[in-house]
Amino acid sequence: MKERNANKKIKKKSPLRFFKPALLLIAGILAIIIIRDRFFPQKTVAIVHNNQNTTNIEYVLTDKKVGIYNVDTSQFRLEDVERMIDEADGVIFAGGNDFDPSLYGGEPDLVEDYSREDDEKSLGIFTYAIEKNKPILGICRGMQLMNIYYGGSLYDDIKTQYSTEIIHRGEGKTFAYHSVNIRDGSYLKEIIGENQIEVNSFHHEGIRKLADGLDVSAESPDGLIEAIENPYYPYMIGVQWHPEASYSDDEYSKRIFDDFIRKLK
Repeated sequence: MKERNANKKIKKKSPLRFFKPALLLIAGILAIIIIRDRFFPQKTVAIVHNNQNTTNIEYVLTDKKVGIYNVDTSQFRLEDVERMIDEADGVIFAGGNDFDPSLYGGEPDLVEDYSREDDEKSLGIFTYAIEKNKPILGICRGMQLMNIYYGGSLYDDIKTQYSTEIIHRGEGKTFAYHSVNIRDGSYLKEIIGENQIEVNSFHHEGIRKLADGLDVSAESPDGLIEAIENPYYPYMIGVQWHPEASYSDDEYSKRIFDDFIRKLK
């Protein structure tokens, strides 16, 4: 019996046994991070618009794993929107209808659909977003909103009041396409990295008098302002074109959204 016991091999315990709990813990943490980033976005953006199709903007944010508050000013009270702005990490003021020309001394016969109630609500939301120091990206109407908020004015109809040299909206209210010249020294130039790019265009209004305190960052070849920025605010840029519509196949559109998302708080 003693001889048999002596011949038994003694199992040595692997030193790896001390590392297994730590390895399992690390694997669990990595799994949680992957699930969190995939299914539970860490940042949220409020998209403010008035009864517009925001599918393209939603696609961009979803692609970047950013959460969304879809804020239709025609459907929400200002108090409700303010709560969403509080929780959002940034705000996109999207495209939409014309503005009430009485807001900036315009010509009522030249504007198309507008709602004074929605305009005032948009201005109230813009004011609140600034009070909360939220990063702001303005697209088309959103850029014009910035200008009106700070005291600027608009051309009510570019073809009638400014120029027909460049087509800024296609026949039958379709996209047109033209180049824009980006100003050296602008923040937009830092984002884009080029002096000139091609953009889509879908607007018949445009900035007439630039508000004090805002800078021009891009113009179309006919001299119309195509992008603006506020150098005195942590992050506020506006573009007259629609980068969300060309996001899938345009590197410069991606750079605009990538930069905005990087600046979310």
